Amino acid sequence: MRLRAVLASLPEGTELLRGRSGWLACERGARTTLSAVGFGPDGGESLPPSDLSGRGPLWAIEADGERWIVRRFHHGGFLRVLGERLFLDPARPFRELALAHALRELGLPTPRVVAARSVRAAPLGWRLALVSARIEDGTSAAEVLARLRGGALAAHERRRFLATLGELVGRLHAARFLHADLTPCNLLLARDLASGWVLDLDRGRLVNALPARARRDNLRRLYRFVRRREARAQPALTRGDYARFLTAYGRALGRDTDWRADWRAILRRDRLRAPAHRIGWWFEELFGSGPERRGARRPQVREG
Repeated sequence: MRLRAVLASLPEGTELLRGRSGWLACERGARTTLSAVGFGPDGGESLPPSDLSGRGPLWAIEADGERWIVRRFHHGGFLRVLGERLFLDPARPFRELALAHALRELGLPTPRVVAARSVRAAPLGWRLALVSARIEDGTSAAEVLARLRGGALAAHERRRFLATLGELVGRLHAARFLHADLTPCNLLLARDLASGWVLDLDRGRLVNALPARARRDNLRRLYRFVRRREARAQPALTRGDYARFLTAYGRALGRDTDWRADWRAILRRDRLRAPAHRIGWWFEELFGSGPERRGARRPQVREG
């Protein structure tokens, strides 16, 4: 869908601003706060860095009674070397805004998107940004996995974490939502590990039907992330852990599923795709763009 068509289909209550070189969509009532820190349709604002980080640095806006997080889009993988922050599709943040609204309408836990922006960059491409309400006192599933590997989780916490994670992913698939980057980094857990939220909906999609192959491929992406990080250390998750995750996933999915069949299919598909993934990981290592290197650079303060 082209930019103007996406802008024309934004959720009710969204205010649209056009600048000299960009577009800004924001929820009604947010414009004053955004303007006060210089966050407009043409970019150029100077924001303090957040204490959080993602694929790239995250930035902070203090709003009335809450904190907002600014995510400036970055390419992942070896595409980072082709132009880390330049994108050809200016509609991506506006699609993500609309998708977040749709998921929240379905009762799925994801942060409220406050604003989306695309700014044209000379001589080619666009710089993209998204502003979301911050989830306070959350911790990523990747951080919980690191604690698990270090032996810092009690047995009951381990069981609760895996069950909550399975339920969260199962609810997404029950709503026929496919996350384009389903990794523990994009699954946020409450401090008590009893509930969670899904982050970074960019390029995700709601589909009319979600067959077993599609949902298992999405699960395999999650498994591949864990397997890659365990390749350099002693595996932390057991077959019983995966069974607990997949059992909770099946309950939330609301269908008659066999966790063993899902597990076998994930492993089989992962083995078939392993050579291609190893090549991709080699390129990422070669160009210094793998996930292990993220966050190593000092953030830039200005957006233009």
